[in-house]
Amino acid sequence: MIELNTKIHDKFTIEFKVGFNTSAAIKPMKYSDFVLNTWIFVPNSLDINAAKYSKEDFYRDLKSVVRLITPSYELHALANDEQLLPNQSLVSNFDEMLGNPDESQDLFHIIKMYCAIAKSATRDACLAISQQPDAATRRESSLRFLSDVPKTVDRFRGLLKATEGKETDERTRQVLSYGDEFLSNVLEKYTYRLRDAIRLNHPEEYRELEARFKEVLLNEKTYREQQGYLSVKSDDANGNEDFVFRASLLKKFSESDLYLNATKRKNTFLIEQILYSLAAGAAMVVATLSSFFFQQRYGNFTLPFLIALVISYMFKDRLKDWLRLIFARRVSNKVFDTRTDFRIKGRHIGWSKDSVDFIDSDKIIPEVMELRNRLPLFAEVSGKDEKVLLFRKKVQLWPGELAKASPFPMKGINDILRYNITEYTRKMDNPSFPLSGTWDDSQYKPIEGKKIYRLTFVMQCVYEGKTEYKRVVVRCDRNGIVAVE
Repeated sequence: MIELNTKIHDKFTIEFKVGFNTSAAIKPMKYSDFVLNTWIFVPNSLDINAAKYSKEDFYRDLKSVVRLITPSYELHALANDEQLLPNQSLVSNFDEMLGNPDESQDLFHIIKMYCAIAKSATRDACLAISQQPDAATRRESSLRFLSDVPKTVDRFRGLLKATEGKETDERTRQVLSYGDEFLSNVLEKYTYRLRDAIRLNHPEEYRELEARFKEVLLNEKTYREQQGYLSVKSDDANGNEDFVFRASLLKKFSESDLYLNATKRKNTFLIEQILYSLAAGAAMVVATLSSFFFQQRYGNFTLPFLIALVISYMFKDRLKDWLRLIFARRVSNKVFDTRTDFRIKGRHIGWSKDSVDFIDSDKIIPEVMELRNRLPLFAEVSGKDEKVLLFRKKVQLWPGELAKASPFPMKGINDILRYNITEYTRKMDNPSFPLSGTWDDSQYKPIEGKKIYRLTFVMQCVYEGKTEYKRVVVRCDRNGIVAVE
């Protein structure tokens, strides 16, 4: 199946996290094919069209990061079940490494995977508690969270203690230290996040939980100071930039085994060369026939023949470019612009193909137009002039090869698409403007209105013969993204 999550990445960038999941297949298949078509409806007033916004501009604004889907485990099980695969693998690989230092590479992979799994489990547990509507369940889950997160981190720290007094190489101790500091950051981040969510939304419950939150966070703060780890400081003159930079590096290191080696190349090179050759050949045939005609009519080495030859050459040059343009337009909606091959540890596990084009509104399928949901007045005034971009993505994964990438169960990949809308904001009006005010308490009060533009994304997800549609509306103004609906 295809899972889609959308959020604001920064002021001018919207992020689509697209999960291509092979584990939902009804029966095991050699290949798993996915199709994701995205129609982007752009207001005509923004002056975005094929002449001013090319394929190159679109791909410049689109950033794609491809990584394996993190294996999913519940935080409570990760904290308490010693036989759980991540816990068992962590201990067994560490013991093997102590007996045979050459096995350290397998241990490094397990360490990174454990850190990534622990982070994912902690994040999911924090989110689930924050969204829990029942007060009693929320309180019980919070207490369990405050017990499970330190247990999960302490399990990893047991490896650090086990190296004391034993011969381990510097690289192993370094990797263990990186993992420990990363998990410490995870503990603090999501414990503070849960604390703030409960304190702001459920202050009466927070009074009961405050002492436990304080205990967990102060214990971790003390541990960080003992280990010499960088911490967030309220009086840091540089805005804690050193901590932010190091935390980013630790995250990339701990999740590095999840990121794929993605090699992108142009997918239409051969087709383009064939079409351009056909265009050149057709133009040459026309020019040659014209030369033969005027040669027989006026003879060789005459002024009329020379003029006719020059004109036919000029016409041939323009005809070649015209035919190239026609051929390119004819095939642009039938072939893909780029192809990306996915590899992990040198093993080919699949590929994806992308393409983007402006299309006419009358070529959009009815299901998409229904989700576009144009208001009658809008359809009368601007609907026909609305510009529509179609971004097509086709993905093929090989579950058999994917399973060999790690001892942990790998369900598929996440394609994290970040789309920058700066180009759309260039010709937007001022974000606010004066309206006719009101009289309140016999006093005139001016009122300002907001000028908001809406970019509508309608997505068609196709997998195993099933088709689903999703709609995302990005509300933005000249200053950037306001909200995502």
